[in-house]
Amino acid sequence: MISVERRPFGLWGSPISAHARAGRMRFMDVRWDARTGTLAWLERDGQGTRLMARLPDGTRRVLTDAFDIRGGEAYGGGEFDLLDGTVVFFERGRQLYRIEMNSGAARPITPLFDSAASPAISPDGRWVFFVASQAEESALYLVDSQGAHPPVKSAWGADFYMDPVWHPQGNRLAWMEWDHPDMPWDGARIRLADLEGDPPRITRSRIVLGGADAPASQPAFSPDGRWLSCLAGDGEWDQLTLISLEHGGQRALVQGEGVALAPPAWVQGIRTYGWHGDSHRIAYLRNQAGVSSLYTVDLDGRSQPASQGAFSWAAQMAVSPMDGQIALIASGPAQPPCLARLDAHGMSIVAGSGTEEVPAVYFSTAQPLSWPADDGALIHGLYYPPTNPDFAWQGLPPAVIRVHSGPTMQAVAEFNEEAQYFTSRGFAWLELNYRGSTGYGRSYQSALNGRWGELDVLDTVSAADGLAAAGLADGRRLALYGSSAGGYTVLNTLIRYPGKFRAGVDAYGVSNLFKLEEDTHKFERYANARLIGPLPQAAQKYRDWSPEFHADSIRDPLAIFQGADDPVVPKSQSDAIAAALQRNRVPHLYRVYPGEGHRFRKSETRLDFILTMERFLVEQFSLAN
Repeated sequence: MISVERRPFGLWGSPISAHARAGRMRFMDVRWDARTGTLAWLERDGQGTRLMARLPDGTRRVLTDAFDIRGGEAYGGGEFDLLDGTVVFFERGRQLYRIEMNSGAARPITPLFDSAASPAISPDGRWVFFVASQAEESALYLVDSQGAHPPVKSAWGADFYMDPVWHPQGNRLAWMEWDHPDMPWDGARIRLADLEGDPPRITRSRIVLGGADAPASQPAFSPDGRWLSCLAGDGEWDQLTLISLEHGGQRALVQGEGVALAPPAWVQGIRTYGWHGDSHRIAYLRNQAGVSSLYTVDLDGRSQPASQGAFSWAAQMAVSPMDGQIALIASGPAQPPCLARLDAHGMSIVAGSGTEEVPAVYFSTAQPLSWPADDGALIHGLYYPPTNPDFAWQGLPPAVIRVHSGPTMQAVAEFNEEAQYFTSRGFAWLELNYRGSTGYGRSYQSALNGRWGELDVLDTVSAADGLAAAGLADGRRLALYGSSAGGYTVLNTLIRYPGKFRAGVDAYGVSNLFKLEEDTHKFERYANARLIGPLPQAAQKYRDWSPEFHADSIRDPLAIFQGADDPVVPKSQSDAIAAALQRNRVPHLYRVYPGEGHRFRKSETRLDFILTMERFLVEQFSLAN
């Protein structure tokens, strides 16, 4: 007989440890070698980055762990490519290296750039196209794969470039590009170019899809070279579009209709679909209310679901052109992120993200939840109830409402290690997808334009009311938690609705919109103009919605966490909030982590953050009394 201990919510003992969370592996990308059938991927933990490979015979190999492998454009991505046993990768997002899978040490084949990403090896292995920036000028560059000659600038003029791909015959190139003031999910183009000569030169190019208010992304050629495929977002929902390279005609192969196909292009190298080697089928991922599912579609438009086991979310995928195996970075309610492989025998795990083994009964399952805001709009989220078979308590649990960053992001049904840490200890947890979030149609996403700092706050308050009204949480013991743009919403909500929440947690949150405008990088330079309004016309709105100027109105306890070297939200923005709390004697704590930037990478930082946050909430909820 299993004994169940009675203990107050928030004080339950849990086998889900903070140390396991802090050291959890992250999988960044996955690719197949089209010639050898080798599967390669990038994994990162709190100690460093490794480029890994699984050979066709099942042998696993560490290709390199002595480099900081990452893409350097915008928020990263586009770290490496491989073909016929050769791997190219970017070190610190600035310099391209080459390494042979079977022998030899890595060596640089380009000079240092300010930032660079998305290498693409030519079908004959002789050339590499990549994206790079110098003095904030972005362009496509070409370098020979041996690095015998300096890189050559091949395409320029757009503000941003992303994801160059070669035609299988090596005579064409496609890529994604866009210009200020758009973000890539607002408006972006797919450009198709002809290549001639040796070295290959771009001789002609044309836009084949996308434009203003019509984003297009993820270009890919069919293995037989007859088709160029892209994801198009010119309507309410995404489409998987085919462009004939023989006659130029276009058609929508998959209509989204309530299903999101294209995540926002915050990073290079996102892939949510891939061609099978026969050029007659495409595997793709569907996102419906934050839950993903794997499908295949033939060129006649007939779609069918594929087996994906216990996984509820996948973020990257690659299809082997040799045998149709599909590799995914996937997770589930009780399955930490892993590299999974689907073949004729079903889904299997190639590499896991940790050694901690916890029975599934300790993990909470995300429940899609919707509720009306005060203005009648339907707001969405994912609710995680407190879950632990060893403990029980009467009444309603305290709850954490997490506000995601972006703000153009989405909370999804992936393995949520923060939520599971707290739900296994007796907290409820709500992931809020406020207006502005992706995944619920273009109208829902664009609703935040001109109203960032207003609608997100109203939706946060409606989430608190919705949880209490549904009997899912104790309305007197609610906490807000957000990072970056989510921290901005936390601060504004506490300012405008004092006493609504028992406490707040702000991780590197934006507090001064003027300084954000001054300090931000090129990628987001005009994001505020769309989300709030252009300066100087919207100067008063910037001031009204900047928490720093109203921090004296915060009365609820607040925990602040900040990286000392954050280039996106500098430490000065958190300093100003902490100073106001100190001046007004508001209960608070302020942690500054040396050597950390925007997001926390070090294991020791992540460990201290989760433990400190837990202690803070237990104290503010008076759970120990």
